[in-house]
Amino acid sequence: MDFRLTDGRPITIREFEPADLDGMVQMFQAMSKEALQFGLPPYDRPRLERWVTGLGGGVLLVAIDKATVVGVAMVFGRPHPRFKRIGEFVIYLHQEYHNQGLGSFLTRVIIQEVRRKGFHRVGLEVVADNSAAVRVYEKAGFVIEGRLRHAFYGEDGTYRDQLVMGCVL
Repeated sequence: MDFRLTDGRPITIREFEPADLDGMVQMFQAMSKEALQFGLPPYDRPRLERWVTGLGGGVLLVAIDKATVVGVAMVFGRPHPRFKRIGEFVIYLHQEYHNQGLGSFLTRVIIQEVRRKGFHRVGLEVVADNSAAVRVYEKAGFVIEGRLRHAFYGEDGTYRDQLVMGCVL
């Protein structure tokens, strides 16, 4: 699937292929501290390998600019029967692709894909200070379901609230 950034650059969105793992590792290595400030490191090869092999029936999409991975969006399935067809959403974009519409597009596409796969609900947690991400999620149909006070410890030594958001498909 093709997408054009607001600056006109063409991006290809497709399902992850094993050959994309090296590109994912390179993308995370090239990301700025600011782009990763609300994530949960480390982003090394062993962790990324666990991500791509532990989707639990979920979906992993990559955003490709020419031959370079510039974004990933994942919905992990939860293996316990009590969480049947319920997934957890994660998205990362290289900082050069922020504010270009890619995050919104990837979020909408992955929601369509998990709906097609029969998921019932997708949830996420986001640092409350990350207002750009919250807006993207709300535009895609997520609603704020709660606030976890002082649940995220930032590299700057401060605790931040996290929002629990969900989308019933």
